Amino acid sequence: MPETLHITNGDVAADILKATSLGGDVLPWRDPMHHGPFPLDLDLDAVSKLRARHLAGTAGNTQALERDFQHRNDCLRAAPEYAEVVLWFEHDLLDQLQILQLLDWFAGCETKPNRLTMICIDAFPGIEPFRGLGQLEAGQMVSLFDRRAPVTAAQIACASAGWSAFRSPSPLDLTAFLSGELSALPFLHAALDRYGQEFPWSADGLTRTERQILHLVADGVSGPSQIFTRNMTMETVLFMGDWATFERIAKLCGGAHPLLRTADGEPFRYPPATAIPRQQFLAQRLELTGAGEAILATDGAGDHTPVVRDEWLGGVHLQTGRPMWMWSPEDRSFLLV
Repeated sequence: MPETLHITNGDVAADILKATSLGGDVLPWRDPMHHGPFPLDLDLDAVSKLRARHLAGTAGNTQALERDFQHRNDCLRAAPEYAEVVLWFEHDLLDQLQILQLLDWFAGCETKPNRLTMICIDAFPGIEPFRGLGQLEAGQMVSLFDRRAPVTAAQIACASAGWSAFRSPSPLDLTAFLSGELSALPFLHAALDRYGQEFPWSADGLTRTERQILHLVADGVSGPSQIFTRNMTMETVLFMGDWATFERIAKLCGGAHPLLRTADGEPFRYPPATAIPRQQFLAQRLELTGAGEAILATDGAGDHTPVVRDEWLGGVHLQTGRPMWMWSPEDRSFLLV
């Protein structure tokens, strides 16, 4: 077994690490944790099975995803056998959530790694704007290696508390956590504050991402790929991938009072939920419905938009027809409406 295990977010950064001269094994942490269920009472294997079912949706291969998660978890359990485990992450929401999960796991594992270190950056010389480690070349990645620092007890404690707050059935625990001392993980506050804005807002029932998508379409950005790209530019703690963005578009096209529709009147189709040729997918054009125009015109002053919800954010289950936790932008906290 090599002396070093490198753990990082996703395959792009993992492939760069594999191409460097650093050696060792590389474990990509594949999970878009910013949406979907993470209930508080499940261990790593149980929550991984739940995540596999969520990510597979209605068209994916749940069994294949379960095998991928199980392999990932087995690799993580072998981490104490390495001389050093290096965590490679950045400042964005997705990476910060993965840091919480990993550090909480290391806090609870019976055998600790001999050396646990972390690299976590929000900038790199010559790269503007800096979005993440996936922008780096192999040599640039190597230049970060000497900047790794031992993970501290304060970082472990902060991560474990944050992980519990993220998985709580009440987002008020997240508010309480954010009011505490978070300097051990300096990018965490901004990331989790952005996460809170993915709850429906008390003003109009839309999430921040949903509102951004509507504004983009209103400004004439009509192609799904262009909506995804432009939406990324509106984020400072980038987190949402293309498939998740397309899922949000589909949600805005659904329900009894859709806010978006396709220009040809056909249902919006997107991968991986439906099998659609790439050119047909890219050729789709979105436009606002009358309801979509109305909600932007009132700027949240009207009635709540009936976006139908049966979804999870961490440990919180949001369901239309039941009391729902909403984000209040005025005091940057949550209300049960």
